[in-house]
Amino acid sequence: MRAIGFAFGLLALSTPMAVAKEPIKWIESLSGGSKIEIPEFFEDGDGWLLGGFAENYGSVFRPASYPDAELRQYRALEKKMTPFEYLKQAIVGDDSIVTYKIDRPSLAVISGTSPDGEFIFYGMCQKHRTVTCFDMHWNKKDQALFQPIAERIARSFRKNR
Repeated sequence: MRAIGFAFGLLALSTPMAVAKEPIKWIESLSGGSKIEIPEFFEDGDGWLLGGFAENYGSVFRPASYPDAELRQYRALEKKMTPFEYLKQAIVGDDSIVTYKIDRPSLAVISGTSPDGEFIFYGMCQKHRTVTCFDMHWNKKDQALFQPIAERIARSFRKNR
């Protein structure tokens, strides 16, 4: 039992203090045909609507406190592409390093880093009748904060009925 307590103590010491400032407040975002939970601080920065390109629409969020981070939530009506093909085209650059991917007929997930390793990206698409997606990127120095955020957004990702 003491070993478990010791391990938790080491974990607490290794956790960056900046992450533990205060609990994140979560809100629901309905956009682009989907519903996700996002941190409230995403709405405190710049945001705009997507529209007018390739029949896509949705929202973009860029938090004021993390100007290198961005979250997009959108729908694509492109029927000739699989969700994975669409997601790869939407977020992966030619020289990006893909570290994780899922390519199924109704689900696509992709994550990785920019060529210089400075930025991390993550995206997910689901196909029902249409393809709904979210993707995000952030600076590697903020990984301790944004990785759990990306995981929670992915768990909450649903088609908006």
